[in-house]
Amino acid sequence: MLAGAPGAAADPSPPAASTAPQVGVSVRLLDAPVNRREDSRAYHYIVDHVKPGTTVRRRIVVSSASEIRREVAVYPAAATVDKATWVVAPDRTANELSSWVTVDRNRLDLDPDERATVWTTIRVPEDAAAGERYAVLWAQTAGLADSTVRHIGRAGVRIYLSVGPGGEPASDFTITDLTGTRAPDGTATLTASVTNTGKRALDLDGTLQLKDGPDNLNSGPFKVEAPTLALGATATVQVPIGRNTPDGPWTAKLELASGWTRRTATGQVTFTRPGAVAKPADRSRTVLLAGLAGSAIVLALLVGYAVHQRRRADRPVPLGTGSLARHASRK
Repeated sequence: MLAGAPGAAADPSPPAASTAPQVGVSVRLLDAPVNRREDSRAYHYIVDHVKPGTTVRRRIVVSSASEIRREVAVYPAAATVDKATWVVAPDRTANELSSWVTVDRNRLDLDPDERATVWTTIRVPEDAAAGERYAVLWAQTAGLADSTVRHIGRAGVRIYLSVGPGGEPASDFTITDLTGTRAPDGTATLTASVTNTGKRALDLDGTLQLKDGPDNLNSGPFKVEAPTLALGATATVQVPIGRNTPDGPWTAKLELASGWTRRTATGQVTFTRPGAVAKPADRSRTVLLAGLAGSAIVLALLVGYAVHQRRRADRPVPLGTGSLARHASRK
């Protein structure tokens, strides 16, 4: 789901912005296909693979966050994926997929906090070419226009529709080049390169776990939010961790998923600024501990030897053996 954000046109003035009633709207998907119950994206977006001539129906719930009763417009519009960015077209710009989309109610009058259900229908033409297409189903409301400013609230549900014969095209991606670095402010950051090698756009998220750090420290998991990735595109994923994270080395485990497609990459990383050398604190500590342990062993051996010699000196020598026995027999 896309977050609704109020926008302003012309030259906004502070007094008008402070006195105008709030403008806001939200929208969420109510239905998900049974065959995609394991696909987390299907609970937030309209995601499907269909054959030409198929009709897809979904329900959305539109909610008003305005302070007064407002009219809400519901309509489809164009979208695309540009490398690692989900891009929405301005206003009501159409594309092929949005031209296939209709709604049963394109105007809603909602009181504050009121909700309404809207049926969305996607009719795929019989002669539709194979491929993946993108669009957004928008809900939009606006404040009353005056001479200075007009506030607009808009929220939407993404549509990812793959069309073609047979089964759904495979989704896949690779994770490479796990690298640790530090930002100018000292924040430890893990970076990785992710490439979409499949046949569908990806919405990636996941977790990062750090293990086997200095003094056997573990850290995480850290939530990872990666970009939408177009077919064949490569993006750099950055995971900020914190300023107090030791340099390392660490064993990093990065897990990413798009729907039910999951991949994992593991590697050793050190968080240093570019060109800097990792601090050898963990190594010197290990050497110091080893030296102390060795000294303790030597000291224990010396004490043990001294005690053993003392016990031998105090032990009585029995008669009938050794030189004392021979001396007694001569008398």
